[in-house]
Amino acid sequence: MLPHKPSSKGSSSTEATLQSLYNRAARAFLHRDVAITFTLLSAAFALLPPPLAPSPDPLDVHRRKWDILRITLETTVFSSTPDVADLPQPLRESLLLSPQLFISTSHARSLTLFTPSSLYRKPSSAFLPHQVLVTLVASSIKINCPSVGREMTEDWLSKRGQYDFIPSTGEPYHKVLELYCLHVLPRLGEWEYVEEFLSYENELSSDKRRVSLIS
Repeated sequence: MLPHKPSSKGSSSTEATLQSLYNRAARAFLHRDVAITFTLLSAAFALLPPPLAPSPDPLDVHRRKWDILRITLETTVFSSTPDVADLPQPLRESLLLSPQLFISTSHARSLTLFTPSSLYRKPSSAFLPHQVLVTLVASSIKINCPSVGREMTEDWLSKRGQYDFIPSTGEPYHKVLELYCLHVLPRLGEWEYVEEFLSYENELSSDKRRVSLIS
């Protein structure tokens, strides 16, 4: 028997609820209300299981937006000096992690969120939206873990293009490479590798490649 798919009516209702929650969560985050933002995040992810099949899903855009907000909130808390007593328990616990484990845990969670549950496979970067990757890598830089940012980027680059419905060429690819070549590798002192990588890279225009080399 094929897995049951939610009706379009049920999906529309879920989407409307998620959008309403997101508007409230975004406002709470902008007002630095960590507790309310976290509560709304928890409510949203209760409605956001991984997709069922490796195909476009009505909730894709919501998974992406909510995961970016979650990563941004958690990184903001982790990289600041918050009043621990006012934090929800999961955020307090995250402060006990090393920076490397913090960002690696966030990455693993995102892979699980976007990998279709029907595939019965290890969560994979092949399904990770480039916007979420960029957010994770930017977070790794913010907490001074560019080596983890490099690992996440290179894993995504090695697996991109396996599924046509996941954008991984053109602008998405350019955005990832820009962060990789101009921010991640330089922080690791890998200027020679940047030059070597770009000498073999064949998807960027010559202008974009030149900008990456001289920046």
